[in-house]
Amino acid sequence: MAAWLKTLMMAVLAFGGSWLGAVWYWRANNRMPATDDLVLYLLVLPLALLAVFWLCRKIYLGISAPAAAASGGAAAQAEVPAEPARGPALSLVAAAVRAPHGMSASELGAALAGAQARPALDSELNDDQGYPIMSARIADIDPDPLREEVSEWLAAHDLEPHFSDEQWRALSAGSEVVSELSSPLSGHPQLEPHAGRVARREPSPLPMLQLQPVWQAEWKPEQRQAAALWLRHMLTQAGWPEERIAVAPERGAADTEVTTALARLLSDEPPALTLVVACGSHIGADSVERLGSAAALFNASHPQGQIPGEGAAGLLLADAAQAEMLAPGQQLPQLLAVNSGRLPHSTDESKRTNAELLLELSTKALHSAGREASAIALITADTDHRTSRVMELMGVMSEATPQLDPGADVFSVGAGCGSCGAVTYLTALALARQEAESRNAAILCISNLDPFRRDVAVIGPAAPVAV
Repeated sequence: MAAWLKTLMMAVLAFGGSWLGAVWYWRANNRMPATDDLVLYLLVLPLALLAVFWLCRKIYLGISAPAAAASGGAAAQAEVPAEPARGPALSLVAAAVRAPHGMSASELGAALAGAQARPALDSELNDDQGYPIMSARIADIDPDPLREEVSEWLAAHDLEPHFSDEQWRALSAGSEVVSELSSPLSGHPQLEPHAGRVARREPSPLPMLQLQPVWQAEWKPEQRQAAALWLRHMLTQAGWPEERIAVAPERGAADTEVTTALARLLSDEPPALTLVVACGSHIGADSVERLGSAAALFNASHPQGQIPGEGAAGLLLADAAQAEMLAPGQQLPQLLAVNSGRLPHSTDESKRTNAELLLELSTKALHSAGREASAIALITADTDHRTSRVMELMGVMSEATPQLDPGADVFSVGAGCGSCGAVTYLTALALARQEAESRNAAILCISNLDPFRRDVAVIGPAAPVAV
């Protein structure tokens, strides 16, 4: 793109300079140009200038190329580039999604591909002016049945987290996601031997299941603890032994970041089996008031504000041995690499869009994953409708993956499903898993919804591609 712009600028300068010079000369001498003059000065002269420039540039490149090749060869002999460090990859056994425009990753992907996923005027929530807000609401959520069941269970365990209406909606969606992801776990071949080993007080062959919730920043510690215990209870109800479930310890702000959780999993000794789940809802008076007070709510006078959303998403990850037990013979998509960084200034306050950090993170993630940028078949992202986020994503596309069509090869979850913190990015990751499996190709997953944080993940088939 840069070379194309340089060529265009040279043409503009050549023709513009020739035309302005000719017009000035004719007016200064009070001369009416003939047809020959028009052709000579307005067409032949600028073309001649471009030809001279092109010839001089070709001569310069011909002289400088041997020197550059010699210095490049010396540098290559002095320092051989190291192969990228390949970290352990985890198989994505299953993914589950509850979103405003899809109750599964495939359903949501179809809605985004067909441009059918759009926020709408909310039927219940108004802004401080009394007008309906734009939102992305899940129409099928009914938290009342779950509220009654969970309240009884919490009371029996002396827990009083005092969930808000929004949190009940989130927990309802999150419970459905955990229930769906527990289905492949129920077929684990070591469940039956585990019961016999426990009866004989022998070591169990069943792996420890790591439950890794990712919370909304507004959730208090006691609410996170109660919700995590409920989700663990759901797994035990589905048949996984309680003593073989480990809930990730409380880590404060780190528990609101999907990539932080995934980076821990891609350590030198990743856990054998992990369920990552995020749930949240901004569909409620409290969230609308909070966004409105911060001048961050989308409306007619503030088109760069956020559109509240809600939902839940989850991933079931396993090492090679456990993946083979849960899905024997299947070629599962892999979480190949994750990378994250932080901007020095808030994107919401910046006057200029800068995609440098996101581009750098994408390049590093692809290198770590052993994938060429040209092999990327699709980008999924949590990007919403805001101009700063869209332009940043387009900047990465134009530089890193110019082969992709911005209109067809990008699934922007935030633009269709609103803003919902970690849920939006985990939904984009679930979509990436779905598309990597259906296309048998590498997918780049990007997060730029947060004002500061930037995250990138690469998901694709296990077969390596030379870098």
